[in-house]
Amino acid sequence: MPRFHFDISEDDHFTRDDDGREFEDVNAARREAVETGASIARDSFIAGKVEHVVINVREEDAPLLKISITLEVEDTAHATC
Repeated sequence: MPRFHFDISEDDHFTRDDDGREFEDVNAARREAVETGASIARDSFIAGKVEHVVINVREEDAPLLKISITLEVEDTAHATC
């Protein structure tokens, strides 16, 4: 089975996945990357730690996918016209 690595960026903090995990195919790795990104984003956004989470999926050193999740909050009650 192919081994996929999920490198994670939370704003300016980068964590490289040197170990990786085996998945049946790129679609299975994609599903896991989306779940992982959503989980990290949810926890980090609620805690107010970060506003942007990126999961870069690669097979060895070959980039395959980029999942990007951004929190944008607009204060419409105090917006000026």
